[in-house]
Amino acid sequence: MLVTMMASIPLLLSKRPPIGHRQCAIRFFDPSVRSLSAKASLNFRPAQTLYKLALDSTGNDVPPKPLRGILQFVRTRALNATHRDGLRFNRGSSSGWGRPPPRRDWLDSLDSNVIFYGIIAINVGVYLVWQSAISSYRVMGDPTLLMFLRNNFLVDIRNISAGRIWTLLTACFSHKDTSHALFNGLTFYFMAPAVMRLLGNKRFLMLYFLGGISSSLASVAWNTFVRHEPVSSHGASGAIMATIALYACAFPSNTFLIFFVIPCPAWVFLPGILIYDGWRSISDKRTTTDSAGHVGGLLTGVGYYVWRFALRR
Repeated sequence: MLVTMMASIPLLLSKRPPIGHRQCAIRFFDPSVRSLSAKASLNFRPAQTLYKLALDSTGNDVPPKPLRGILQFVRTRALNATHRDGLRFNRGSSSGWGRPPPRRDWLDSLDSNVIFYGIIAINVGVYLVWQSAISSYRVMGDPTLLMFLRNNFLVDIRNISAGRIWTLLTACFSHKDTSHALFNGLTFYFMAPAVMRLLGNKRFLMLYFLGGISSSLASVAWNTFVRHEPVSSHGASGAIMATIALYACAFPSNTFLIFFVIPCPAWVFLPGILIYDGWRSISDKRTTTDSAGHVGGLLTGVGYYVWRFALRR
């Protein structure tokens, strides 16, 4: 009923003659107007009775000055009944009365292809710089560009100790080997669009960056405090693993193609790859694959899903 009354306010308002000799721009309800709903009809008899009692001794239809504000308040009972709620955020109303228009983040207003191909372009660009640096060192013996990439696009305890903490993120866009870049690129190409549609641009970037940074932290911690080796790490695998983990949690009945060939349900693939990478990080110390970083990315994707979806149901 309240929503019906409030929605009808612009239709029921009309100008009344000025009170006394003073101009008044206030709009009042016309007592002769009835709403279409019987439940929403307004009764103005108490206002009329109070108005008659307030007449002056000469019988003129002019209320005393102290009561003018009271009469204005009483004669707009319907407005008085809704003016507080009209200014309050009405979360339970489907009509959205009193609720400010939602502010859309500028990232979510962008075409998702801008984010998608932008990430691919950055990875390709850094890969090409790596190839140029390696070629420059081999042909001309100039290590300048190679050392720059070593100090800014690889993550290890040496760079972190030197204060280059941005390598926790920049290493997630860095690929030196062609096979590494192609495998991560193909995985991102097939997995990222569905997760972007599920989360939106802003939340997808949050997941991607959190997965990459968590992967870098896990790699540095594992290599420093467990393996006791100053191994450097790079690649988008951790961020992509976070994307895969969230997709598997959101769509557990969907099918993954391992190595793009072997079908596997998502609810089997996720714990399987988690156990496999965890076992490799412990048992295989000669591998060039950063299995600890993969585990960090996978756990980040699972945690992000639990935080965004499971706990809010």
